[in-house]
Amino acid sequence: MDIRNLLEKLKPFIIIILLFSAVFYIRAEASNIGGVPASAKDFYKDSDGLPYFSEMDSYYNYRLTMNYLTKGIMGDTLVDGKPYDLHSYYPPGRPVDYPPLIVYITSAAYRVANVFGDFSLKEVAFWMGALIGSLCVIPAYLFVRRITNDYGGVAAALVVGLVPTYVAHTYAGFFDTDMFNFVLPLLVFWFFTESMLAVDLKRKTAYALAAAVSVLVFSAAWVGYIFYLAVLVAFIIVYSVISRYVLGEKPDREFTGKVDWLLHQREIFPLLVLLIGGGILIGIFGGFSSLAGAVTGLVSTTQIQATAQTTAYPNVYVSVSELQIPEFITTGAGAKNLFMPGQGSVVGGVGGLLVFLLGVLGVGALLWKYREPEVQVKEADRKIKAGKKSKFIKRQKIKPSDSERKHRYLLYAVLMAVWLVMSGYAVTKGSRFIPTFAIPLGLSAGIFTGFLVEYLRENIKTTSSIALVAFVAAIAIAMPFGVSVAVKLLAGVIAAGFIYVVRKPEVRAPVMMALVVLAVVAPSVSGAHSLTSAVAPGTDDGMWKSMEWIKKNTSKDTVVMSWWDFGHLFAVAADRPVTFDGGSQNTPRAYWIGKALTTSNETLSRGILTMLSSSGDLAYETLDNYTNDSGKTAEILTSTLGLSRDDARAVMTGRYGLTEKEADSVLRYSHPSKPKPFVLVLSSDMLGKAPWWTYFGTWDFKKKTGSRYGYYPSMGSSKPQVVNNTTVIQTVNTMVEDNLVGTIIEKKGNTTNATIAIGNNRTVQRINPHKLIIIDGNLLVRNEIVDSNAQLSLIVIGSGNQYTTVIMNRELEDAVFTKLFLLGGFNQTSFKFLHQEPGVLLWTAA
Repeated sequence: MDIRNLLEKLKPFIIIILLFSAVFYIRAEASNIGGVPASAKDFYKDSDGLPYFSEMDSYYNYRLTMNYLTKGIMGDTLVDGKPYDLHSYYPPGRPVDYPPLIVYITSAAYRVANVFGDFSLKEVAFWMGALIGSLCVIPAYLFVRRITNDYGGVAAALVVGLVPTYVAHTYAGFFDTDMFNFVLPLLVFWFFTESMLAVDLKRKTAYALAAAVSVLVFSAAWVGYIFYLAVLVAFIIVYSVISRYVLGEKPDREFTGKVDWLLHQREIFPLLVLLIGGGILIGIFGGFSSLAGAVTGLVSTTQIQATAQTTAYPNVYVSVSELQIPEFITTGAGAKNLFMPGQGSVVGGVGGLLVFLLGVLGVGALLWKYREPEVQVKEADRKIKAGKKSKFIKRQKIKPSDSERKHRYLLYAVLMAVWLVMSGYAVTKGSRFIPTFAIPLGLSAGIFTGFLVEYLRENIKTTSSIALVAFVAAIAIAMPFGVSVAVKLLAGVIAAGFIYVVRKPEVRAPVMMALVVLAVVAPSVSGAHSLTSAVAPGTDDGMWKSMEWIKKNTSKDTVVMSWWDFGHLFAVAADRPVTFDGGSQNTPRAYWIGKALTTSNETLSRGILTMLSSSGDLAYETLDNYTNDSGKTAEILTSTLGLSRDDARAVMTGRYGLTEKEADSVLRYSHPSKPKPFVLVLSSDMLGKAPWWTYFGTWDFKKKTGSRYGYYPSMGSSKPQVVNNTTVIQTVNTMVEDNLVGTIIEKKGNTTNATIAIGNNRTVQRINPHKLIIIDGNLLVRNEIVDSNAQLSLIVIGSGNQYTTVIMNRELEDAVFTKLFLLGGFNQTSFKFLHQEPGVLLWTAA
């Protein structure tokens, strides 16, 4: 075998290695945490110098994997023979009903890695997302290469592998199950289409079984796997109807019986093997009940927006950004940014307007190829040089009625169309489904690109025409990277000049084709690199050291309480149970924790936290049995949780008509005789999240809505200026439309005053706050109502001439969160201070 023939055979493997390396390198850039200033990077790394994970679900997956490696189960213990988690949603904890693939794969990778060196589990987990996420380029390349050529396969692989909403969940430091959501469905579809295209029965069966195994693996990664089976079923139905009843295709042979007929059904046989084989495998390894659960989950997914408002308690899912209905396209940033990837809209989330348009055109290109009287097919072993006769492609005359050509192009066209329509519908249920839509769109964009470069190669012959295409493509390549116009033009001139200098057709034609492919993928590459080069960890030393303090200084039964966002981190770093977290946030506890933070009644807040840490949901669940009204239950508990046990009993029986027995059964849980210890964690990130926890904490059960209140801390301040013996300092806190909102602090002698300022470069309006609180040098200087009609209050905390200000809705001026986090517990007796780290304060019941 000569070297040329060897390279020809190795070409797909070389391309795959290069594709994987490229997308992995971009994902690996996140390890440099470029979103953090160089001077602060160490604050965002653990004691081993590894950046903290970028989001909190990573810590849950990490803890389950750690349990599996040390205990052989994903939970903390076994309850009724099933893994049970005593760290989450405590008390009482919850079953570990979680897709196990991420745990199995990471555990295996950890064991393999430690054969070659000494690696911690956290290090392995840190890189798993980037590794698994990058694998999607392999089936994407092979899937599109099958119908077009290497150019189309490369374009599809890079566009799909660098989808912004997928990269955002699969870079280094993001350890979540999303890593499997591209490579596994792509394997299913690739194997399935290969089964349909295979002529030999053994190959057809083997590919269908490979698709079934891929479905089995996918079912262990995400319950949404059933969606892709629904797409395939819909595809087969539509394809069968079109091919047999619209186009009138008929079998080209007689069958000896029903079995023979079934074995020669290109569409039905692979589908039956997939569904039956996959169903049996999932039933054996995951339980047949999981199949019913997956189907139920598929139906419930279509009802996400409808069910978000039907429960008596507020639904936390309305605060989850991934479940918000996305905009189709964002136009405010200018025409240029329409073509750039982003996460603010559907079009941006799939890779930008160019990818979106090419993806739609890809279906049209397949239909055009279906109608074309000539077809271009691959010839893997072709030895002639590229140029007028490409080593990748040859022109072959085939009759317009050729069944194989019709079958291939119609198959891909119908598959892409059905896949796009169904995944596009899924996007209307929430932005979390944008990556699902991006897969077929990226594949279709690659298909169009493959056909486009074939067309250019066959029809652009003159040197000047090739140079013009190269010139335009080179400029398009440079555009997404933010370079100057001169650099863009220079890139175009260099590309065109190369075409003029190199006269050999076998060189300049592939160069032109490669430049076109690079122009298509350039926005995806630029967008992905911009994303991963601006990553910041989801936590820092302040939070981690606070949890370490809890681990060292509290008993094992201490419950860590806060808003749900950091719950998974608390469970890992503090090794203590948490009230709720990212896997259990949609419960009544969101209402009660929100109320504990929002209320101005300190004893009520302490009573709520004591109830939740000691008995969990039992108090309001028990009371619900008597009232049959969650709103009335909340009213009764709100009236009594801040009282002593005897006073609470009197209110329950006197004001609300409960019997002594009923009241005592509730008090057993609402006012426990032996309350469990808790630590309340308050952190700076909760300032920005206040509109959500106040929304849940002020929930009106009759109106089924809450009120959103917010804090607006200063983002920057001016240098002190002395005017008429008065030191003036200005801060900027937020922006409302085109107006800056900030404060003006005036200090003269021992007197300090502050007002809220709203304005722009032309006018500034001063507004007196409702309440003004000034703390200067740890001394309370002012704490008074200034304007009883004002809607905003102001806290000023100063040391020397350095001031931090917080503007807030007046409803928060006396909130427990304000008292404990901003005012350091001043003038309250219900909570005891425990510990402080930068941006984090720890409290417990006094």
